[in-house]
Amino acid sequence: MKVIKNNSIPFDVCSELKSSVTLGTFDGVHIAHRQILRKLIKEADKRGNEAVVVTFDRHPSAVLQPEYSPKKLTTLEEKLEIFDKTGVNLTYVIHFTKQIAEMSAEKFIRDYLIDYLGMNHLIVGYDHGFGKKREGSIQTLSKLSKKINFTLDIQEPIIYNGMVVKSSNIRAQLEEGNVEFASELLGKDYSFIGEVLRGQGIGKKIGVPTANIAVKDIEKIVPTSGVYAGWIEFDCHKREIVVSIGPKPTFNKYEEYIEAHILDFNKDLYGKEIRIGFNRRLRNIIKFDTRQALVNQIKKDIENLKQNIPI
Repeated sequence: MKVIKNNSIPFDVCSELKSSVTLGTFDGVHIAHRQILRKLIKEADKRGNEAVVVTFDRHPSAVLQPEYSPKKLTTLEEKLEIFDKTGVNLTYVIHFTKQIAEMSAEKFIRDYLIDYLGMNHLIVGYDHGFGKKREGSIQTLSKLSKKINFTLDIQEPIIYNGMVVKSSNIRAQLEEGNVEFASELLGKDYSFIGEVLRGQGIGKKIGVPTANIAVKDIEKIVPTSGVYAGWIEFDCHKREIVVSIGPKPTFNKYEEYIEAHILDFNKDLYGKEIRIGFNRRLRNIIKFDTRQALVNQIKKDIENLKQNIPI
């Protein structure tokens, strides 16, 4: 897959393209997004077009309303990897600015999608909106498709177990600790990249060593406080883990920590970049009366993991 990251429009690069295009932020690249991508590729093949995704390097609200900007489900690098695996031919990443936001929907379509990318077919989700004051609604796009001469395909909402599949709903599930349902909506386990740091050695002292994790991208959403079953990837290895997110009330430490106990593993991972993934929530974090009571509960967590969720 070719990737273009550019805020200008170098017409000499893409002037010969004929393309089917989809446009959006695609945070999470969830199962509804993937349905759009499948349709995009199918339609491009039918027309002899290139299958092109146009996306942004940040969520628009990060520029327009930074105080309300949501945490990310996927980094740009993660999105590009999924697009590539899906079979997209080209991804055009636009550096989102206030100037881009002020463009009219018609000018954006003419300059970026038609003149630059040679678009003759556009597919977007049912709730799509872009351009100045989000004037690029489905109704506006329908009128523009006739005026500028491109075909328009609207992806209707996808309902999964009674919930509309959309990025905001997935974030809400993670914020409630419902990692299993969030992962089903995403079409894969929710995960993030982190680095293993030196901690305080408490886990090792009580006989349950843990890896202390710092999330690499601070804008990436982390599931709410709790103890989870999941997995860790490092150096091409994948192992089961019990991961704790939140304070350590048994030790009177109330900052937020991310600590992972890796099953049947005792090697040094300090300084390594790893990926943490989530399968399901095991329990809330609670304060135990003694260290031994905490150790006993952790052992129960490990048994619970072993009996229910293979990686």
